[in-house]
Amino acid sequence: MQFLVVGQWQGSASSRAMRLGDGAAAIAADLPRTATTVVDVPTGAGDRLETALARYTSVLHVAERVAEETAIASEPVLVIGGDGSSALGGSVALEPGTAFVRISGSSGYRALNRAQPIAAETAALRILVDRPTELFPSLPTVAPASVVLAGTRGIDEAEANAVTRAGIAHLDVDAATPDAIAAAVEATGADSVYVHVDLDVLDPSELDGLLEPVPFGIDGAALVERIQAAARGRRLVGAALTGFAPVDPDRAVDDMGVILRAVGALSAAARVA
Repeated sequence: MQFLVVGQWQGSASSRAMRLGDGAAAIAADLPRTATTVVDVPTGAGDRLETALARYTSVLHVAERVAEETAIASEPVLVIGGDGSSALGGSVALEPGTAFVRISGSSGYRALNRAQPIAAETAALRILVDRPTELFPSLPTVAPASVVLAGTRGIDEAEANAVTRAGIAHLDVDAATPDAIAAAVEATGADSVYVHVDLDVLDPSELDGLLEPVPFGIDGAALVERIQAAARGRRLVGAALTGFAPVDPDRAVDDMGVILRAVGALSAAARVA
């Protein structure tokens, strides 16, 4: 597996951006250098350009860079770092017959409305499934019937209803057992899979470095089981691991055990034919 690290934020005064950058750097330090490429995030806040997304130009730049690196990779790529929008560019790895599995505490399915711009990470799944044609024109569109959303908790009713109306298989944190995830992927009819893990699926007691911790998530062992279930019997064409944002760089080491177990599970899945 090849590793693509996103989130080396430079020149940004945003605490959120710096925390994501620190998280990406912490994970990168434990990856094999010969198999790791770093994508720098543009300096500055970016411009929405009259779109429904805040910082659209920055998000677009990262998506395009990730897509470029993914397209030329000789092995499946694991995109690491940044928020949930970092997974967008990795979607170019999807092939006909590929299921997209998002294991996350949040839906990523916020509505897109130009009158009220939102952060791309809150609509990352919607961007892949249902977006205006002018947004991310070089990225593929993912069929809702090939998507499995697992591990959510605390999402509002409007988002949950929108996911259901779209025809996406949705398993909340209580329903998202390994067997249920495997069955949902089987129901898509896919013979390959792309797995996006956003670390907000974990309980705050398990991972300190979360931007918006929400209680009653899963633990690290359960995450590994769910990654394995998502890829069971199928070729992993790529993956993403996002959302690590330590409060302080010195505290990142306390979270690395659970994160590296998830990295190991995704890497192992990529080695299975």
